[in-house]
Amino acid sequence: MYPQPFPFGGSQNFGGQSGGMGRSPFKKIYKTCMKNRNQHVQLMLMDGITYTGFIEYVDQQNVYFAIPYVEKQQENRNQEAQYDVRGYQIYRCVFPLHAVAGVNSAY
Repeated sequence: MYPQPFPFGGSQNFGGQSGGMGRSPFKKIYKTCMKNRNQHVQLMLMDGITYTGFIEYVDQQNVYFAIPYVEKQQENRNQEAQYDVRGYQIYRCVFPLHAVAGVNSAY
């Protein structure tokens, strides 16, 4: 099974576009991530998992994402105590740019 030439003549690239797409789909995701840096966004990955947090940095290969996590107070002496916040942590994640399906900045 050797590669065969395109049966109808010419090349496989239609309209002079490489790979038939013309533009890289990652360029649009990259620009969207850059536009929404340091904003509260929802990041959706290709496998359907969504994360809510902040885009800290974007390069040509990765999206650096920060997810704040609020720790609530454990004591439940009265109703008001369950709403007291003891502190928070920031979980930092790195996602490959090709794994990002979309960014929603509706927050």
